[in-house]
Amino acid sequence: MRMYLDTRTVTGRLFLAAGLVVAISVSAAGDENLKRLSAEFQNNTSVGGSGEIFTNAPALAGGAGGLVVYSKTVKLNQDMDVLYVTFSGQGDVHLGSALLMTATVNGALVQPVAGQTAGGGGGPHVQTGWYTLNHLPQSTTGTNCNDGGGGTDDCHDNTIYFSGCARLETHEKEVKSATVNIKLANLPGGDANVSFYERATIYIDGQKDEKGTLCRGVSTAPH
Repeated sequence: MRMYLDTRTVTGRLFLAAGLVVAISVSAAGDENLKRLSAEFQNNTSVGGSGEIFTNAPALAGGAGGLVVYSKTVKLNQDMDVLYVTFSGQGDVHLGSALLMTATVNGALVQPVAGQTAGGGGGPHVQTGWYTLNHLPQSTTGTNCNDGGGGTDDCHDNTIYFSGCARLETHEKEVKSATVNIKLANLPGGDANVSFYERATIYIDGQKDEKGTLCRGVSTAPH
């Protein structure tokens, strides 16, 4: 009996096989893609009251002080080397003070604040280990905003944002989880100096880094 070979079937199978090879290659290459581990928000429904989160706790050197306003333990993929923390919201301060925030991964400060040992621009509203996110001068006239009765510098609902990264050590990856804490603080701090924020979104992402080039410090030179 004579056998006939359907070339269309053979061609189709070849394309299918090629497609499987491509799919496998893309999947393998995708191991270094950014993976979202957590996406959460804070508002009045989740935190209660008006939705404002506030503190008068001062920011202390090296990321100490302040108030923990977010704490999350995320499950890590086995080969994750770097975590990213992103925060956005709206906030305000009173009496010419400053709103500061910071984040830690497993108790260690994220970069770039972990490695920032200098005072930067100086003045009373910067602190090592912290991002200064909102500072409005205290007005001596009645022509500035007074949105909430906090004085003529009480300008509400300013955009606040920060992001940071942290490299995971080998023993941390073996545990297969990491705890992210975010803190809020004020400078100079005290009963009358309060930092507020609301309507916040918090993302935690992770990534494999085979080349060891992610979350590294750079200069201003081309590289």
